Amino acid sequence: MDISTYHQALLENTISTQALVAFYLDRIQRCDGALLSIVSVNPRAIEQARECDTILRTTGSLIGSLHGVPVLVKDNIETEDMTTTAGSLSLEGFSTGKDADLVRRLKAAGAIILAKTNLHEFAIWGESISSIKGQTRNPYDLTRTPGGSSGGTGAALAANFGLVGIGTDTINSIRSPSSANNLVGIRPTVGLVSDDGIVPYSLTQDTAGPMARTLADAEAVL
Repeated sequence: MDISTYHQALLENTISTQALVAFYLDRIQRCDGALLSIVSVNPRAIEQARECDTILRTTGSLIGSLHGVPVLVKDNIETEDMTTTAGSLSLEGFSTGKDADLVRRLKAAGAIILAKTNLHEFAIWGESISSIKGQTRNPYDLTRTPGGSSGGTGAALAANFGLVGIGTDTINSIRSPSSANNLVGIRPTVGLVSDDGIVPYSLTQDTAGPMARTLADAEAVL
């Protein structure tokens, strides 16, 4: 399913945001043990999905361009409802209690932050190995790399744990896992997307961008 198809189904009342979020949460619980792509899950995801459904029922319209879209966010990006570990045990349990600028923008467009994804520790290499979660595996072949450092987002999207995702890229960290997991990834020009609330690696090269199964979805998230 892509965003356009999902929104059409919402408007036709053939699916609900709560049902889609519940599907993804169940799939993460059942399947991620083999992949190790998810670090944490939003404890308020179902509640937020219900809110999206209520708004649609009462107003007859979508909140915004990402209404009810479950988004997987790399765990070096701050989120109010979940910890931000950057893949390191040294930051286990760490939370500032606020959202990164890009997360605030996603939420303003109606998105639900579904889960935080594994990454190469502090996003400094291309294999997606962290001390907080271990080695993320490629769902197409568990013996192969999912790429990195946004390999958790790549593997989770390829395994259908969410509709779209966010990665960060200093050298190749969106494009590598997108290639390895049959996805579309966009590395934006540095500065186009705010780095406020992202654990830094290089202040002159870091950027965050969308990862998705289709070009249209990646464009919509950007």
